[in-house]
Amino acid sequence: MDRQSKVIVLALVVSLIITAAFFTAYIASNLNSEQFDSSKDLAISDDADDMANSNKVFDSPQIKVDILVPSKRNDGTAIENQKFDEIRTEIAARFGGVTLLPHFNGTSIRNETRYDGINNSGFYVVVPNTIENLEWFVNYKQTLKDRLQQDRIFMTFSPIMIAP
Repeated sequence: MDRQSKVIVLALVVSLIITAAFFTAYIASNLNSEQFDSSKDLAISDDADDMANSNKVFDSPQIKVDILVPSKRNDGTAIENQKFDEIRTEIAARFGGVTLLPHFNGTSIRNETRYDGINNSGFYVVVPNTIENLEWFVNYKQTLKDRLQQDRIFMTFSPIMIAP
């Protein structure tokens, strides 16, 4: 793949991540810091009555889950490649597949301090749109935070429709 194609692909991935962030704000407002509360109404729909008895999170048949993982623990030590392979295997075993994103750099600012992530990794997977799947990923996020010794893991949920 030539450089221009790589740049285009990267731009598409970034735009998908940004779009997913808008939906994350809604999901985050329905989650407490410890556990997912499935009793709250998570339906994003113009007609809440139609969605009230549904087990769907969004009004789409599938959701895309993006998981962005830093390359270093909070103490600055590198996360071993084996840990990323474990994540990939766990998600693929549960959902039948997963896509590993190319390494990327990112920057965040917390409490007026800049943090530059270099060689971060990420995954995305398309799964059926169910509360059960959303609950699994919310719990898995905590598992990843503990396993990788992270204060934060960036995870988003986006409604999608696969082209016929």
